[in-house]
Amino acid sequence: MQLPKSYYLPPYRSIIIGTILIVMGLCFTFMGVDIKASLGDNLQWVFLSFRSIGDFIFSFIMLVFKAGFIGGGYLFIRFANGIERAKLDEKGFYYREIPKGGGVSKLAMDSRPLTFVPYPAIKEIHLRKSMLSGMQLLITLNSGTVPMVALGVLSKQEKQEIVDFIKTKINNPVIKT
Repeated sequence: MQLPKSYYLPPYRSIIIGTILIVMGLCFTFMGVDIKASLGDNLQWVFLSFRSIGDFIFSFIMLVFKAGFIGGGYLFIRFANGIERAKLDEKGFYYREIPKGGGVSKLAMDSRPLTFVPYPAIKEIHLRKSMLSGMQLLITLNSGTVPMVALGVLSKQEKQEIVDFIKTKINNPVIKT
């Protein structure tokens, strides 16, 4: 295998996710439009409302929220071929980690840098077949076993390639690639 080697989210998944985000943004944008109301009232509902301070603050927060959905969906579709989930190089293994916590941080997980683990820090790596999650990649570090949830989108062949290469690096650390 030639290094560095990157593994990407399949493009069709990025396009589906992007389309869903855009549709959600458009639904939030137009869900309160009243065809019997005036154009000005509808534009204030869609963009910014100046009726009161409370309406302005709420409409501003919703505008940011809607723009985030639509912009995020556009970026997912625009960069469908380039969303990196894992990488192998001479120094170690880089992988996408799903952040702890709420929804917005998980939506933006692909914009964060990959988590790096040097090969000497990896004690074990293997695939586990699960009825719920399919073939899951598990890596054991000094801190414990970490399931590679974000790598679940990779093909079985790609996961096996990662496992085989890392096992080679663990068992024979002096081999140059």
